[in-house]
Amino acid sequence: MKLTHKDRWEHGFAALCKFRRRKGHCCPPQRYVEGNYNLGSWVITQRTRKRDLSVERKKRLDRIGFVWNWRDFAWERGFAALLKFKRREGHSRVHRLHREGKYKLGWWVATQRRKKNVMSPDRRARLNKVGFEWKVYKT
Repeated sequence: MKLTHKDRWEHGFAALCKFRRRKGHCCPPQRYVEGNYNLGSWVITQRTRKRDLSVERKKRLDRIGFVWNWRDFAWERGFAALLKFKRREGHSRVHRLHREGKYKLGWWVATQRRKKNVMSPDRRARLNKVGFEWKVYKT
């Protein structure tokens, strides 16, 4: 039996819901496979075809916390890791190889330093507000 477009979309949505229950977010990697379903590709398709999605599908995705902009998601994830580090260590001088669990916080911090002059004023202000260390410190 051939699946309809609606059936395929529902299958993707169900796979994303399953992923979210397990991982706590709706941003699987690009090549991520859930069961035997290529969920990473499905998510990318939803983002690129956002204008073509029905209002109902957009609402359903929004209700489960769908990530429409993965770059914003990644930045917020790094910022949260930085705040956790700072609460624990009392400073934001993160070594470039430092990890918070599996998260490469040192790499994220180095990227923020490198992009200081091209990042949005809002992000720069948020980093400044928490005492972000723009200089590289040798350890």
